[in-house]
Amino acid sequence: MLRVIGAICIVAGCTGIGFWYRRKFHTSLWHLRYMCRIAELFMSEIRYGKATLSECCRQIGEKAEEPYKEALLTIHQGMESHDGVSFSAKWEQHMKKALSDVPITKEEKEIFLGLSACSGLADNQMQIRAIEQYRDMLASAIGDREKDLEKQGKMAAGLGIMSGLLLTVILL
Repeated sequence: MLRVIGAICIVAGCTGIGFWYRRKFHTSLWHLRYMCRIAELFMSEIRYGKATLSECCRQIGEKAEEPYKEALLTIHQGMESHDGVSFSAKWEQHMKKALSDVPITKEEKEIFLGLSACSGLADNQMQIRAIEQYRDMLASAIGDREKDLEKQGKMAAGLGIMSGLLLTVILL
């Protein structure tokens, strides 16, 4: 009887790990889409609201979800304090901290961190074009991730179940 209960626990645990990995893949795609949305919101605020990057951070941060909300609002507060640190430095510092636990690749994080490159541009149209380039890179990363998501999700769940069954057979 104890062997059967142990076998069920092993299969359930391994299956849970497989589905956890599958969920992690979906979470990473959600974060990429959200970063792309943030880039689009920056473009809208600059284009239609004629807002500065600091104001954009406040406007977007008030509506954003964590971990982006805290980082955007902190960047805005830092820019309002006029401590002499550039927008790019604050963006990189606070967004790196916010993205530390986000399950995306280093390259994808670097693309999002690159959004601050538009801060040195005085013309609004040039800022918008620079942000569009980073948004397009994020969109490309989303496309790549979507292609592999179905296969990776099935593989993670299948490997979890199969490893649980294999361990059960070995232990029995």
